[in-house]
Amino acid sequence: AAERARAAERVVDRPAAEKPERQTALGRRLQSLGVPTDIAFRANVADTYSAVVDAFSALPTAEPAPDGPGETLIVVGESTHAVEVARWVAETQRLDSSHILFAGRNAAAAGIDAKRRITGAHDARLWAKKLRKSDAPSVVAVEAALDESAWAAAIVEAVRPVAVWVVVDASRKTSDVAHHLQGLRRVDAICLRGTMSSGDPASPLSLRLPVALLDGRPSTPFQWAAMLCERLSLVGG
Repeated sequence: AAERARAAERVVDRPAAEKPERQTALGRRLQSLGVPTDIAFRANVADTYSAVVDAFSALPTAEPAPDGPGETLIVVGESTHAVEVARWVAETQRLDSSHILFAGRNAAAAGIDAKRRITGAHDARLWAKKLRKSDAPSVVAVEAALDESAWAAAIVEAVRPVAVWVVVDASRKTSDVAHHLQGLRRVDAICLRGTMSSGDPASPLSLRLPVALLDGRPSTPFQWAAMLCERLSLVGG
């Protein structure tokens, strides 16, 4: 009886002991691309693409951009990058450019009419009153480098938007980005860009914030799998 019990224990332990080495290796390789450990080692099916899709299904999902009358989305980022996301949102909601505002130094350089420029927190409060009475949603692109979080936070506080998205460059140090986001005080989702310029493109996931856009497209497990599988293929896998 004792021998049978020991044999049963060996059978129970076998799956853990015999976990395929390839799957463990995939988890480590995903870690090297910046994927957090708890996500990387969820990739435990044989096919790499399917494994990544399955693992990334555990990520939090970003709420869609607000689209109700009088609702406002703020997009914080470096000038042209914030405007790119703002234009993407406007296009998906079939809004014209008159529903995009720009808070920053040079609206014309960002491709926005100077009349749509927000000059500071006081001006933002005046605009906010108009935006709340609008029969359509609006998007405000806020120009802010990593050391300008206080400026952006003041605009966010003045406008009081429904949601705040922040454009994050994957090639930036995650610790610097985390400090920037802390200074903003409110962030509902990030828009990740520049993954091909980063050695660890998934490292911003350690911020534990929903990702609304991945390289200009809606962030989905399939989009992540396509990007990460391409990166893995470039290093021989």
